[in-house]
Amino acid sequence: MHATSFFRLLQSTLPLLATLREYRLAWLGKDAIAGLTACVVMIPSVIAYAELVHLPPIAGLYAALAASIGYALFASSRHVIAGPDAAIGLLAGSAILPLAAGDPGRIAALAAVLGILSGAVLLLAARLKLGVIADLLSRPVLIGYLNGASLVLISTQLGKMFRIKTEGEEFFDIVFTVVRKLPEAHWPTFAFGLLLVLLLVVLARWLPRVPGALAVCGVAIAATSAFDLGSYGIALVGAVPSGVPRLEIPALHLSDIAALAPAAVAIAFLAFSDGILLAQTFAEKNGYEVYPNRELVALGSANILAGLWQGFPVSASQSRTSIVDSAGGKSQVAQLIAAVGLLLFLFLLTGLIALLPKVALGAILIVTAIGMLEMASLLGLYRIDRVEFGIAMGVTLAILLAGVVPGIILGLLLSLITVLVEISRPDDAVLRVRVSDGRFHDCRDDEQTREIPGLLVYRLYAPLVFANARHVVTRIRTLVEEAEVPVKWLVIDAQAIHDMDVTAAQRFAELHRELADEGVDVKIADAPRPFLEELAKVGLSEEIGRTEFFVSVKKAAEAFERRYGAAPRNDEETPPASA
Repeated sequence: MHATSFFRLLQSTLPLLATLREYRLAWLGKDAIAGLTACVVMIPSVIAYAELVHLPPIAGLYAALAASIGYALFASSRHVIAGPDAAIGLLAGSAILPLAAGDPGRIAALAAVLGILSGAVLLLAARLKLGVIADLLSRPVLIGYLNGASLVLISTQLGKMFRIKTEGEEFFDIVFTVVRKLPEAHWPTFAFGLLLVLLLVVLARWLPRVPGALAVCGVAIAATSAFDLGSYGIALVGAVPSGVPRLEIPALHLSDIAALAPAAVAIAFLAFSDGILLAQTFAEKNGYEVYPNRELVALGSANILAGLWQGFPVSASQSRTSIVDSAGGKSQVAQLIAAVGLLLFLFLLTGLIALLPKVALGAILIVTAIGMLEMASLLGLYRIDRVEFGIAMGVTLAILLAGVVPGIILGLLLSLITVLVEISRPDDAVLRVRVSDGRFHDCRDDEQTREIPGLLVYRLYAPLVFANARHVVTRIRTLVEEAEVPVKWLVIDAQAIHDMDVTAAQRFAELHRELADEGVDVKIADAPRPFLEELAKVGLSEEIGRTEFFVSVKKAAEAFERRYGAAPRNDEETPPASA
């Protein structure tokens, strides 16, 4: 292979190389500031998110480092920062805990396997060019998931706030356990945790530019050093190792893969849905393009590397991405600089984590969960569409009752069912002549219209496919049978039928023959090319005849009136139908 061709192939595989080739030295200062700022802000957050997966805090740093490198190499986005995420961490933890039986080593192995599986699903989706799959996660499902996950996340941190031992991830079980054991609560821990929660809320409300998680960790570590909080019974994180772990492939058992597969698919859906939305938002803001399938590869690579580096599943982070953008970051180099910052912390500063009270991590996660709640969006759904509101509430309730993984799977199924129902019962209309302008319209009941006796004009507002063909054909038969004046011509306004599969075409052919036997001529108006091609495939174009196709409803109506005579008018001054 020629050297130039090889380099082009390498650039298409690793978008970072193309960025570096066009990199301007003037960008380096801004990328450095943006990357280091994101690094400082992410450290306390990713330590807290490791708790959601029931892993030691250091695992959050490992996952963040792996995600930063894996994502930066392959992403088309110049601003998105990948790493541990609260919603993804909670989903991963809820899938892992029932399989691990409380064994820390097995939890770590399962978390790594889940990261690799999630990455494999994302890479497979990229290989099949399924970047559009993220659209299957509808907004009501996402709202329901975020609300349910937020409530579960808050419940899982109550044990840290009160220093009460809880088990499992089920919302109601945890809440009932905390209420039952409340007399055993360690009140100094609760008081300190409540102060940290209030500090986070105050900073978010009045000093939003101050990174709350970093400030809280700093305050908590300083308080431990000054007042020896451990002597008051407040639990500390304790010693953590320094340096980076070895890359290793976790032990893969077929039973574990089968058990974790649903969670891996759900994580892939969520990670890509959030990631592509975030990437597109900041790409549009900064004037460049992102490519969905490349984002699939980037997120898949980030997850696989996180699994190999003793981490857990990761996603894109909105807060860290916003920080990079506001700090003036220009490229993926900012994420690589963040990775360098994480490496320095892992080698030099992990001793600080040992002084961090566990309740500080609980406070960070509780406030994070409160920020994830989509109550305003839920109320908006209630006002706009009660069905979608019901879907959101159903997903939330499923998560609270059955767990995070079953809830998100239910949400995906509800999304698919909703789409199928909408496709199978499409909107349609019988077009009538509006008196005011003499044109054919989908008129409201309060508008003055006139009929052309013997002419039925039917419009379908959807593609004609196997899922709705029976319904549409039945609907047309009913309209023909119930017409006050026997129908002589049925004109199908096909402008919105931009697609038709073979099954639907065959049903349409059967309808045409049945109506022809009854003396009803079927005419086609304003047909797009895909519709005509499918008619030709089943031989219906020749059967109908080219003279039965019209460029518009107007031309079909004029032909009908020439053949059968003009219809009587409600208003003699009204012009003849013209569109």
